[in-house]
Amino acid sequence: MFDARLLEPFWLSTTIRGESLFFVDRGDGVPVASLLFEHVDRLSLTSATGEVQFEHGLDFVVDGDAGVVRLTPRSRIPFATLAALYPAHEPFVLIADEDDQFHRLQAAATYVHPPDQWRGYVPRVAALELPRTLQRLATAQPLTVCVTGDSISEGYNASGVTGAPPRQPPYASLVAAGLQHVCDSQVTLNNFAISGWTADHGVADVARVADARPDLVIVAYGMNDAGYAEPKDYAANIGGIMSGVRADSPDAEFVLVAPMLPSPRWDYPVLERFGAYRNALSQLCGPGAALADLTSLWTDLLVRKTHHDLTGNGINHPNDFGHRLYAQVILALLVEPEAFLTTK
Repeated sequence: MFDARLLEPFWLSTTIRGESLFFVDRGDGVPVASLLFEHVDRLSLTSATGEVQFEHGLDFVVDGDAGVVRLTPRSRIPFATLAALYPAHEPFVLIADEDDQFHRLQAAATYVHPPDQWRGYVPRVAALELPRTLQRLATAQPLTVCVTGDSISEGYNASGVTGAPPRQPPYASLVAAGLQHVCDSQVTLNNFAISGWTADHGVADVARVADARPDLVIVAYGMNDAGYAEPKDYAANIGGIMSGVRADSPDAEFVLVAPMLPSPRWDYPVLERFGAYRNALSQLCGPGAALADLTSLWTDLLVRKTHHDLTGNGINHPNDFGHRLYAQVILALLVEPEAFLTTK
C-alpha cells in the first residue's frame, strides 16, 4: 500500500520518518550514530525491517541537542566495529551483498526537529526545463515515464526488491506512485535499467526507450561509468541517449540524475569524476532537460551521515531511506514539494 509520508521532502518537513542509522563502535566500546538533524525530540527507533521496536534507556540513549544516538551495554540494536567493517587484510568491507543482510544491520529513526535546519542542496520545480511534463501533470493527463540506468535505478537494495520487510519500492516506483497520488495523472512506468550498465549501454538501448513513446525519461548513469569514462565521454553518451529518444519522440523531456556518492573505500571508481559528471550533466540541461543533483545532496548529507547509514550494501546502492531521497529530489522537479507534506 502506498504511503505518501515516505515522500515528504525532508528539507521541508519537521518530522523525519525512518531515517536509516548504522551503529559503529569506533573503538571506545560505545556504538554511535548521528541523526541528520540536531535539536531533536520524540525520537523512536525500530529495526530497519520495522519488526522490532527498540526502547529508550534499555536499547539506546539520545543526545537530542547534538542529534546523536548511542547504544547501551544491553542494547538489542545491531552494530559493527571498525575492525569488522574494514579488516586489515581486506581492501574493502566484508558485509556487502545484494540481499537483506546489510539492511538488517540498520535501524530506522523517527523524530521531530525545529524547522529550517537544512542548509544543503534543495531541488526546485523545473518549470522552465520541463514545461510539457508539468503541464500534463497539472491537467491530470496521462504520463509515460521511462527510466534508463544501472542497478540503482533497477532498484537494488530497496527492501521491496530484496524481499525484506518493510518491502519499500525503489525510487522509480516511488516517483510514479507519488505523481499519480498528487496529480491524479495515470502514470505508466517503463523501467529499462539494468545492473552493471553504463551510459554507453543506454545509447545502445535507446530504441527500446524510444519505442515506449515517453513523455519523460529519467536518465541515471554514472556509478559504473566512473571507473573508466572521462567526463566528456560520459556527457557524450548521455547526450546520445537524449538525441536518440528525441529522434522518435521529439517532445520527450528528460530528468538527468547525477548519482549518489559511493564509499570512498571502493577502489573501482575515480571519485573526482562524480562532481565532474554532475557539472557535465548541468551543461546538457535547459529547455527539455532538468538536473536531479543527488551528487550534491549526498555530499551535504555526509556532513552528518555516513555511507553505512545511507547505503543498502555499504558501497554503491541506496537503502530504503536513500531510495526515498532519490524520489523526493526527482519529484521536487515535477511538483511543488509542499504537495507531499502531510504535517504542515
